[in-house]
Amino acid sequence: MPADDDAADDADGRLQLLDGPLTRRPAAHPTFFGIPPGFPWEPGTYVANIDHCGSCCEAMILNFLRKRVVGLDVGHGSVKALVLERRGGADFVVGRGMSRIESNLDPRQFPQAIHTALAAAGAESDPVIAAVGGPEIVIRQVSLPPLPPAKIIPALEIQHRELGLLPPGESVMDAQVLRPSKDGTSRDVLSISVPRALVDERTRILQSASVRVLALDVEPLALLNAGIYLTGLEPGELLVLLNVGRRSSCLCLFSEQGPVVARYLDVGAESFSEQLRIAFGPAASATDTFWRAIPPADLQRAQLACRDLVERIAEDMRLSLTFYRTEYDRESLPRYAIGGWTDLAPLGRWLADRIGLTAPLEVMDPFKAVEVKLRSDVPLPESPTAGPQYFQAFGLALRGM
Repeated sequence: MPADDDAADDADGRLQLLDGPLTRRPAAHPTFFGIPPGFPWEPGTYVANIDHCGSCCEAMILNFLRKRVVGLDVGHGSVKALVLERRGGADFVVGRGMSRIESNLDPRQFPQAIHTALAAAGAESDPVIAAVGGPEIVIRQVSLPPLPPAKIIPALEIQHRELGLLPPGESVMDAQVLRPSKDGTSRDVLSISVPRALVDERTRILQSASVRVLALDVEPLALLNAGIYLTGLEPGELLVLLNVGRRSSCLCLFSEQGPVVARYLDVGAESFSEQLRIAFGPAASATDTFWRAIPPADLQRAQLACRDLVERIAEDMRLSLTFYRTEYDRESLPRYAIGGWTDLAPLGRWLADRIGLTAPLEVMDPFKAVEVKLRSDVPLPESPTAGPQYFQAFGLALRGM
């Protein structure tokens, strides 16, 4: 896994577990969850709370008060980079850049696209936080007896079959203790296992671009990190978050009473694009203005063309929410949000109608929730749908805060 040259690797190649009080955390080492002195993953830890620094030195407090982190989203069809700074407890977007990838089959396009996006964001020399994603990733919340931190991952590896995790020899695994279990005798542990081939592939792409990597995250946790931040999720709320990608979409659910649940849907922007192309022809459906503001006369025709796709997503959202409420949390109120590709303006409303909501899904736009302070020669994106496309990059940048 890519990391700073000065970071030492574990002898057995596993990712190092982070646990314990802030002042006793081990030396910085990249994991799927982030890097110290931050947090692996825990709801609400996107905010640096100085009150919890205890006896930490003033230099550490000042470091929390001003920080600069780059989130790099390398996806199908495009690369997005977002630079986030924290100054005196406030967050600012100070750079952003996007570069298109014409063909994912040509590996030479990735380094150039990464450099172009980082250059546009003013972050050519900055280390980044990137991610791996896909349905092969396994995220489980499991209960384990109290164990020393060094023994948690070995325990997960021994029980990987019973816990539904990937075989240790074929995957990279990490874990984080969340809280005591409800039975009072064990602890809830968030565990992640990712196919090693997936990690190696993303590593090769980043190394080919000569990018310094602080941490390699997993997409669902980065998306939830951004969603919790932008919605200001409160106790008693259950976040149902849909991130629409180019070829697939990621559906995440989380509440304080339950675990992280994530699944990938085989419907993405290309699916909608194809249906609209069939209905309206390639000329009309390929224009940006058509996507963002379908003429009223064509709205019903567009909805009919996309009806099956919308129903598939809505059904997955209904079933996933029913499962979550049945198994984990019957009391929290659902809060629906959408990020990623939102060029098809009515999509949030269409989904809300199929789910039975009275209002469209909340649009996750970092540029509207966080103050943007770009260089004078870097204008804000003209497209009103560009902000949600930086949603995952924003979540990755939050990881380093």
